[in-house]
Amino acid sequence: MYWYAWVVADLAVLLLFIMASIISYKHLILARKAVLRKSPIQTGSLPMAYFAWFVYSTLLAIRVAIIFKDFAWKLKEEDFFGPNSLKINISMAAFVFMMLLLSHHDAESNSERKHAITEISGTVVFDVLDSVDVLDTLFNKRAIDEFPPHFETAIIVIACINLILPTLPLMTLSKAHFAHKIIPREISILHKMLLVFLVNLPLLSIRLVLWHVLDTDISIFPVKNLLVIFVVFHDLYEKRREDIDREEEETDGNVDPDVPDSQPPELCVLNTA
Repeated sequence: MYWYAWVVADLAVLLLFIMASIISYKHLILARKAVLRKSPIQTGSLPMAYFAWFVYSTLLAIRVAIIFKDFAWKLKEEDFFGPNSLKINISMAAFVFMMLLLSHHDAESNSERKHAITEISGTVVFDVLDSVDVLDTLFNKRAIDEFPPHFETAIIVIACINLILPTLPLMTLSKAHFAHKIIPREISILHKMLLVFLVNLPLLSIRLVLWHVLDTDISIFPVKNLLVIFVVFHDLYEKRREDIDREEEETDGNVDPDVPDSQPPELCVLNTA
Protein backbone atom coordinates (compact mmCIF):
# COMPACT_ATOMS: atom_id res chain seq x y z
CA MET A 1 0.00 0.00 0.00
CA TYR A 2 2.98 2.29 0.69
CA TRP A 3 4.19 2.03 -2.91
CA TYR A 4 0.68 2.54 -4.32
CA ALA A 5 0.61 5.93 -2.62
CA TRP A 6 3.73 6.96 -4.52
CA VAL A 7 2.15 5.85 -7.81
CA VAL A 8 -0.93 7.96 -7.08
CA ALA A 9 1.33 10.91 -6.28
CA ASP A 10 3.19 10.44 -9.58
CA LEU A 11 -0.09 10.42 -11.50
CA ALA A 12 -1.19 13.60 -9.73
CA VAL A 13 2.09 15.32 -10.63
CA LEU A 14 1.78 14.19 -14.25
CA LEU A 15 -1.75 15.62 -14.37
CA LEU A 16 -0.50 18.92 -12.92
CA PHE A 17 2.20 19.23 -15.57
CA ILE A 18 -0.29 18.47 -18.35
CA MET A 19 -2.68 21.12 -17.03
CA ALA A 20 0.17 23.64 -16.68
CA SER A 21 1.26 23.01 -20.28
CA ILE A 22 -2.28 23.41 -21.65
CA ILE A 23 -2.88 26.63 -19.73
CA SER A 24 0.47 28.09 -20.77
CA TYR A 25 -0.17 27.16 -24.42
CA LYS A 26 -3.47 29.06 -24.41
CA HIS A 27 -1.79 31.94 -22.57
CA LEU A 28 0.95 32.24 -25.19
CA ILE A 29 -1.56 32.24 -28.05
CA LEU A 30 -3.57 35.06 -26.47
CA ALA A 31 -0.42 37.01 -25.64
CA ARG A 32 0.89 36.67 -29.20
CA LYS A 33 -2.40 37.90 -30.65
CA ALA A 34 -2.37 40.89 -28.32
CA VAL A 35 1.18 41.78 -29.37
CA LEU A 36 0.21 41.60 -33.05
CA ARG A 37 -2.78 43.90 -32.40
CA LYS A 38 -0.53 46.17 -30.30
CA SER A 39 -3.08 46.03 -27.50
CA PRO A 40 -2.62 45.34 -23.76
CA ILE A 41 -2.32 41.65 -22.93
CA GLN A 42 -5.40 40.65 -20.96
CA THR A 43 -4.18 37.27 -19.73
CA GLY A 44 -3.42 36.73 -16.07
CA SER A 45 -0.40 35.16 -14.42
CA LEU A 46 0.43 31.46 -14.62
CA PRO A 47 0.19 30.03 -11.09
CA MET A 48 0.18 26.43 -12.34
CA ALA A 49 3.86 26.75 -13.25
CA TYR A 50 5.16 27.20 -9.72
CA PHE A 51 2.40 25.13 -8.15
CA ALA A 52 3.26 22.14 -10.36
CA TRP A 53 6.96 22.49 -9.53
CA PHE A 54 6.26 22.86 -5.82
CA VAL A 55 4.23 19.63 -5.72
CA TYR A 56 6.75 17.77 -7.89
CA SER A 57 9.82 18.97 -5.97
CA THR A 58 8.23 18.40 -2.56
CA LEU A 59 7.43 14.79 -3.41
CA LEU A 60 10.92 14.38 -4.85
CA ALA A 61 12.50 15.87 -1.72
CA ILE A 62 10.52 13.50 0.52
CA ARG A 63 11.72 10.53 -1.50
CA VAL A 64 15.30 11.77 -1.45
CA ALA A 65 15.15 12.18 2.34
CA ILE A 66 13.75 8.68 2.84
CA ILE A 67 16.22 7.01 0.46
CA PHE A 68 19.37 8.69 1.72
CA LYS A 69 18.39 8.42 5.37
CA ASP A 70 17.41 4.75 5.26
CA PHE A 71 19.14 2.71 2.57
CA ALA A 72 21.12 4.68 -0.07
CA TRP A 73 24.39 3.30 1.33
CA LYS A 74 23.13 -0.24 0.70
CA LEU A 75 22.93 0.28 -3.09
CA LYS A 76 25.64 -1.43 -5.13
CA GLU A 77 27.39 -0.07 -8.20
CA GLU A 78 27.01 -3.35 -10.11
CA ASP A 79 23.21 -3.20 -9.87
CA PHE A 80 21.28 -1.44 -12.63
CA PHE A 81 19.21 0.44 -10.04
CA GLY A 82 22.31 1.42 -8.12
CA PRO A 83 23.82 4.75 -7.04
CA ASN A 84 24.38 6.00 -10.58
CA SER A 85 20.78 5.36 -11.62
CA LEU A 86 19.55 7.11 -8.48
CA LYS A 87 21.72 10.19 -9.09
CA ILE A 88 20.66 10.38 -12.75
CA ASN A 89 16.99 10.15 -11.81
CA ILE A 90 17.26 12.93 -9.21
CA SER A 91 19.31 15.05 -11.62
CA MET A 92 16.50 14.81 -14.18
CA ALA A 93 14.72 17.39 -12.01
CA ALA A 94 16.94 19.95 -13.75
CA PHE A 95 15.60 18.82 -17.14
CA VAL A 96 12.04 18.93 -15.83
CA PHE A 97 12.58 22.50 -14.65
CA MET A 98 13.93 23.56 -18.04
CA MET A 99 11.00 22.00 -19.89
CA LEU A 100 8.51 23.63 -17.51
CA LEU A 101 10.19 27.02 -17.90
CA LEU A 102 10.47 26.87 -21.69
CA SER A 103 6.83 25.87 -22.05
CA HIS A 104 5.72 29.05 -20.28
CA HIS A 105 7.36 31.77 -22.35
CA ASP A 106 8.23 32.62 -25.94
CA ALA A 107 10.80 35.34 -25.32
CA GLU A 108 13.07 35.99 -28.27
CA SER A 109 16.82 35.47 -27.99
CA ASN A 110 18.80 38.54 -26.89
CA SER A 111 15.61 40.34 -25.86
CA GLU A 112 15.12 42.12 -22.54
CA ARG A 113 12.53 39.53 -21.59
CA LYS A 114 14.94 36.67 -22.24
CA HIS A 115 17.63 38.40 -20.20
CA ALA A 116 15.25 38.98 -17.28
CA ILE A 117 14.08 35.35 -17.32
CA THR A 118 17.64 34.05 -17.49
CA GLU A 119 18.79 36.33 -14.69
CA ILE A 120 16.28 34.94 -12.22
CA SER A 121 16.30 31.29 -13.29
CA GLY A 122 19.67 30.74 -14.96
CA THR A 123 21.38 29.02 -12.03
CA VAL A 124 18.56 26.61 -11.14
CA VAL A 125 19.83 23.77 -13.32
CA PHE A 126 23.33 23.96 -11.83
CA ASP A 127 21.96 24.28 -8.30
CA VAL A 128 19.95 21.08 -8.73
CA LEU A 129 23.03 19.24 -10.02
CA ASP A 130 25.03 20.75 -7.17
CA SER A 131 22.56 19.37 -4.63
CA VAL A 132 22.69 15.90 -6.18
CA ASP A 133 26.48 15.97 -6.15
CA VAL A 134 26.68 16.75 -2.44
CA LEU A 135 24.49 13.71 -1.72
CA ASP A 136 27.08 11.45 -3.35
CA THR A 137 29.05 11.03 -0.12
CA LEU A 138 26.01 9.44 1.55
CA PHE A 139 26.53 6.28 -0.51
CA ASN A 140 29.59 5.54 1.65
CA LYS A 141 28.57 3.97 4.96
CA ARG A 142 32.08 4.28 6.38
CA ALA A 143 32.10 8.03 5.71
CA ILE A 144 28.66 8.41 7.29
CA ASP A 145 29.84 6.72 10.48
CA GLU A 146 32.63 9.31 10.76
CA PHE A 147 30.33 12.30 10.35
CA PRO A 148 29.80 14.71 13.27
CA PRO A 149 26.36 14.46 14.92
CA HIS A 150 23.50 15.49 12.62
CA PHE A 151 25.88 16.23 9.73
CA GLU A 152 24.20 13.60 7.56
CA THR A 153 20.79 15.15 8.29
CA ALA A 154 22.14 18.61 7.46
CA ILE A 155 23.31 17.42 4.03
CA ILE A 156 19.93 15.87 3.26
CA VAL A 157 17.95 18.89 4.48
CA ILE A 158 20.02 21.40 2.47
CA ALA A 159 19.81 19.26 -0.67
CA CYS A 160 16.03 18.91 -0.31
CA ILE A 161 15.57 22.65 0.28
CA ASN A 162 17.52 23.36 -2.88
CA LEU A 163 15.23 21.05 -4.85
CA ILE A 164 12.16 22.99 -3.69
CA LEU A 165 13.72 26.47 -3.88
CA PRO A 166 13.16 26.94 -7.67
CA THR A 167 9.49 27.43 -6.77
CA LEU A 168 10.38 31.03 -5.83
CA PRO A 169 11.86 32.13 -9.20
CA LEU A 170 8.97 30.44 -10.99
CA MET A 171 6.53 32.29 -8.74
CA THR A 172 8.32 35.59 -9.41
CA LEU A 173 8.27 35.02 -13.16
CA SER A 174 4.60 34.05 -13.01
CA LYS A 175 3.65 37.24 -11.17
CA ALA A 176 5.68 39.23 -13.71
CA HIS A 177 3.93 37.38 -16.58
CA PHE A 178 7.29 35.85 -17.50
CA ALA A 179 8.99 39.25 -17.85
CA HIS A 180 6.21 41.01 -19.75
CA LYS A 181 6.16 43.12 -16.60
CA ILE A 182 9.35 44.41 -15.05
CA ILE A 183 10.55 42.24 -12.16
CA PRO A 184 10.89 44.45 -9.05
CA ARG A 185 14.48 45.11 -8.15
CA GLU A 186 13.88 44.14 -4.52
CA ILE A 187 12.69 40.70 -5.62
CA SER A 188 15.75 40.27 -7.83
CA ILE A 189 18.07 41.17 -4.94
CA LEU A 190 16.20 38.81 -2.58
CA HIS A 191 16.61 36.00 -5.10
CA LYS A 192 20.35 36.63 -5.31
CA MET A 193 20.66 36.59 -1.52
CA LEU A 194 18.83 33.27 -1.38
CA LEU A 195 21.25 31.88 -3.96
CA VAL A 196 24.11 32.81 -1.67
CA PHE A 197 22.78 31.97 1.79
CA LEU A 198 20.46 29.01 1.06
CA VAL A 199 22.29 27.31 -1.79
CA ASN A 200 25.93 28.07 -2.41
CA LEU A 201 27.26 29.06 1.01
CA PRO A 202 25.79 26.01 2.83
CA LEU A 203 26.96 23.64 0.10
CA LEU A 204 30.42 25.20 0.11
CA SER A 205 30.60 24.85 3.90
CA ILE A 206 29.60 21.19 3.74
CA ARG A 207 32.28 20.46 1.16
CA LEU A 208 34.94 22.24 3.18
CA VAL A 209 34.05 20.08 6.18
CA LEU A 210 34.15 16.94 4.04
CA TRP A 211 37.50 17.97 2.58
CA HIS A 212 39.46 19.41 5.48
CA VAL A 213 37.83 17.80 8.52
CA LEU A 214 36.79 14.37 7.28
CA ASP A 215 39.39 13.93 4.49
CA THR A 216 36.67 12.91 2.02
CA ASP A 217 36.99 13.22 -1.74
CA ILE A 218 34.91 16.08 -3.17
CA SER A 219 34.03 17.27 -6.67
CA ILE A 220 34.91 20.57 -8.34
CA PHE A 221 31.55 22.08 -7.37
CA PRO A 222 33.10 24.25 -4.61
CA VAL A 223 34.52 26.34 -7.46
CA LYS A 224 30.97 26.78 -8.75
CA ASN A 225 29.82 27.83 -5.27
CA LEU A 226 32.60 30.43 -5.04
CA LEU A 227 31.92 31.73 -8.54
CA VAL A 228 28.21 32.21 -7.88
CA ILE A 229 28.87 33.99 -4.57
CA PHE A 230 31.42 36.26 -6.27
CA VAL A 231 29.17 37.00 -9.25
CA VAL A 232 26.20 37.84 -7.00
CA PHE A 233 28.10 40.32 -4.86
CA HIS A 234 29.90 41.80 -7.87
CA ASP A 235 26.55 42.33 -9.59
CA LEU A 236 25.14 44.02 -6.48
CA TYR A 237 28.25 46.21 -6.33
CA GLU A 238 27.89 47.21 -10.00
CA LYS A 239 24.22 48.10 -9.57
CA ARG A 240 24.97 50.13 -6.47
CA ARG A 241 27.70 52.00 -8.33
CA GLU A 242 25.24 52.73 -11.16
CA ASP A 243 22.79 54.13 -8.59
CA ILE A 244 25.48 56.39 -7.16
CA ASP A 245 26.45 57.63 -10.64
CA ARG A 246 22.81 58.31 -11.46
CA GLU A 247 22.31 60.23 -8.22
CA GLU A 248 25.40 62.34 -8.96
CA GLU A 249 24.09 63.11 -12.46
CA GLU A 250 20.74 64.15 -11.03
CA THR A 251 22.50 66.37 -8.49
CA ASP A 252 24.50 68.01 -11.29
CA GLY A 253 21.27 68.64 -13.20
CA ASN A 254 22.11 66.36 -16.10
CA VAL A 255 19.09 64.14 -15.47
CA ASP A 256 15.59 65.30 -14.64
CA PRO A 257 14.48 63.16 -11.65
CA ASP A 258 10.83 63.75 -12.55
CA VAL A 259 11.22 61.92 -15.84
CA PRO A 260 11.08 58.13 -15.39
CA ASP A 261 13.54 55.86 -17.11
CA SER A 262 12.41 54.62 -20.49
CA GLN A 263 10.99 51.14 -20.44
CA PRO A 264 12.37 48.53 -22.85
CA PRO A 265 9.96 48.12 -25.79
CA GLU A 266 9.46 44.40 -25.21
CA LEU A 267 8.44 44.84 -21.55
CA CYS A 268 4.81 45.90 -21.77
CA VAL A 269 2.79 46.39 -18.59
CA LEU A 270 -0.10 43.98 -18.43
CA ASN A 271 -3.63 44.31 -17.20
CA THR A 272 -4.30 41.21 -15.15
CA ALA A 273 -7.59 39.53 -15.69
